[in-house]
Amino acid sequence: MNEKTISSIGGFLTRFGPYLSLVAAVVAVVAFLPGDDSSDLATNSGAFSDFDSGDRSGSRSGTSDFSSGSGDFEGGTSGTGGGTGSGTVSTGGTGGGSGGGGGEGGGGDAAAPGGQSGGGSGVSGSAAEGKNCDPNTGRVATPSHYSPPCVPKFGGDNGGATHRGVTADSIKLAVMLVEGDAASEAALTAAGANDSEEQERQQYLEWVEYYSTHYETWGRTIDVTFYKGSGPATDDAAGRADAVRIANDGNFAVLNAPNNAFVDELVARGVMCMCTVSLPNSFYTDRAPFVWSTLMSSDQGYVHRAEFIGKRLAGAKAVHAGDPTMHVKDRVFGLAYYDDDKQSYRPGVDTFIKELRDNYGISLAAVVGFKGYPDVAASQEAARPLIQKMIAQGVTSVVCACDPFAPIFFTQEATRQNYRPEWIITGSALTDTAFFARTYDQTQWSNAFGVSFLTVGLPERLRDDYRKLEWHFGKPPTAKAGYSIIDAPTNIFFTGVHLAGPKLDPGTFRDGMFRAGPSATGMSTVAASSFGVDLWPFHDYTGLDDITLIWWDAQARGEDETGQLGLGLYRYIDGGKRYMPGQQPQGPVAAFKPEGTITGAYDDYPQGEAPPDYPPPR
Repeated sequence: MNEKTISSIGGFLTRFGPYLSLVAAVVAVVAFLPGDDSSDLATNSGAFSDFDSGDRSGSRSGTSDFSSGSGDFEGGTSGTGGGTGSGTVSTGGTGGGSGGGGGEGGGGDAAAPGGQSGGGSGVSGSAAEGKNCDPNTGRVATPSHYSPPCVPKFGGDNGGATHRGVTADSIKLAVMLVEGDAASEAALTAAGANDSEEQERQQYLEWVEYYSTHYETWGRTIDVTFYKGSGPATDDAAGRADAVRIANDGNFAVLNAPNNAFVDELVARGVMCMCTVSLPNSFYTDRAPFVWSTLMSSDQGYVHRAEFIGKRLAGAKAVHAGDPTMHVKDRVFGLAYYDDDKQSYRPGVDTFIKELRDNYGISLAAVVGFKGYPDVAASQEAARPLIQKMIAQGVTSVVCACDPFAPIFFTQEATRQNYRPEWIITGSALTDTAFFARTYDQTQWSNAFGVSFLTVGLPERLRDDYRKLEWHFGKPPTAKAGYSIIDAPTNIFFTGVHLAGPKLDPGTFRDGMFRAGPSATGMSTVAASSFGVDLWPFHDYTGLDDITLIWWDAQARGEDETGQLGLGLYRYIDGGKRYMPGQQPQGPVAAFKPEGTITGAYDDYPQGEAPPDYPPPR
């Protein structure tokens, strides 16, 4: 067996936060599947006994929201809470130098970044003289494509107490340990896909040590306190109470969030949140500069989808439909999208509709919202009327912005109604993983192609997060299931501190992040990431920027993300070539042509994609 296990999903999604109670969720789905001989699910029948290094859910090491980077689906997993915050652990160290200060204060968004590199108190010299700088690349000398720019040498006054939780000597950082429900936690533990709380805490501290050693912290140590929720992650009142407790303890920032009520309470008190959730862009700009995510906002995801449809599909025949009579028809698009009772995801859908209309002259023939995960039965109930509406509106191409379970029922219902359209993949919520795609009706999903936010995989030992830890500590990660997830919000925090300048506050943090520029562009195994105002027509507080194109090959045999051998894999077109917004070429997409594609993972870095290599610091 190669090393492409479920932990690879964590590597793919390090920048956009996978929170997946995978085993427990699939067990729940089985109860809803009709019949006893589902060959789709049988493909994964061994997953529960051989799920040996899985990424975990939004339980504990991330938010409880289940999101894939698409920005259009998160269903909160229920949590069990668990006591009060633990004692404080101080770690980290002082360091050498970072770019200069930015605008003071933390309230609200700004028209443009306020600071200039090298402008803060105590900063002198060129960036190449700063801490751990590679003068050849102009970036911090760590073996990662995401190393931030170098910063000038620091050796003086850092401004002392520049904001809540910041003193001349330390920065108070809270870590919210968000647990999933008891059944999910038990299932993950039994499957070997869970970390103990002790392992998880230790992994956070190891990442803090790593970043404190290599990134500039302006003479300040990082003072870490762990907190556990006072109620389930779905309990808004408990979330607000926990946020008040964290704020009253004087923390500058918190990693992870159980729910949006928690986030809003933090923002009201001037506490920053590295929340790694994916919501409409307005969620972040309305709370700027306090909320940050490694994912892509739903608006950004829909901009990519609209560009793909407008440039690659519109105005042509539905040649990839399962129904041959559609092959001579112009494509007619319908959207099926996950939503909740608060219509949290409708703003992204509105962006999609506007982009299609204004930029490409396309109108959707049907727009159908549905409820789904964690209420999987709701998806089953939605299937019949949804498919009936697509048929009634003459839809040839169903754009599925779905949770990972809904296509099980939608594709089965389409077959029952003898409806065989094109299925347009949107990269939503792990629908672009082979694990889930194998559970869909294969006669339908054999006509599925579209957009993915995932990168082509690599063996675990070559992945960014694994390499960084092994390089620094000389050993594998402590939290074998969740180290990638734990890194995601921690990386944002340290990158912002490094680039903020000595006078740290939310405003200088924002200005530093906006100065960093894009990283890791033009690769197939690494997703591009940036923050700021240069790439998108709005201030961007979410990291992921690019996408790739895929199609489902029901006959390809290989391992899925859990390491299970079976039929059905996604093929990455053009070897996994990735596109930034505006880069999609005009003309047909090379779907259902194996030439030039790759399934699963590369065995080694593709040419030009190896990260920089430095002697280990030990």
